[in-house]
Amino acid sequence: MARMVGHDLLPEVYVNRLLGVLVLLLAPALVQAAPCRVGDVLRIVGDVRVERPTRQFTPFVGVKVCMGDRFVTGPSSIVELRLRDGSLITVGKDSEFTIREYRIYRDKPNVATFDLARGAFRSITGFITKRAHRYEVRTKVATIGVRGTDFWGGYGLTENGLDVIMLEGKGVYVQTAEGTVELDKAGLGTTVVPGAAPTQPKSWGEDKVKRAVATITP
Repeated sequence: MARMVGHDLLPEVYVNRLLGVLVLLLAPALVQAAPCRVGDVLRIVGDVRVERPTRQFTPFVGVKVCMGDRFVTGPSSIVELRLRDGSLITVGKDSEFTIREYRIYRDKPNVATFDLARGAFRSITGFITKRAHRYEVRTKVATIGVRGTDFWGGYGLTENGLDVIMLEGKGVYVQTAEGTVELDKAGLGTTVVPGAAPTQPKSWGEDKVKRAVATITP
């Protein structure tokens, strides 16, 4: 009987060992996959490159977006991203835009932070801003914080400056070490130059709005 018991238990021992080996083999892949639950690429026009810590590649529609991804666009090129919460981000022409952190929580504020190194972008936020959150785009001259809105930010409209406009929504704040301004009405914009506080909000003229939209339009 003892021999029979041992014989019966043998397959279970092997199965447990096999499962253990599989877990060890799959663990790195699972860890690597977790940061890639940010969203996906919705649209590509022109020359677009993705830079990851491990590799660089040309993206395609539907490819998953990971934390740490840097999207680099060429002249006359754009890429549109759709995040898990429904937020839409358009990275404009000749731009560098990085997904720094993106986390949706149940019991603490959601977090979405991005870096704009050059160029321009547009963001329409999804449900991530429907509850407590920190949704920010950081640039070399200012941090743009969002309360839930459709907004544009970028370089190129003002010499050596960053421009921001709220197109629709609840509000946008633009912050530097020298001061903070709030854009609380659609059409209000501000300009930031290095070492200065953002200018007081004012309505942009039609020509300036068109120039901003042109940076994210193929």
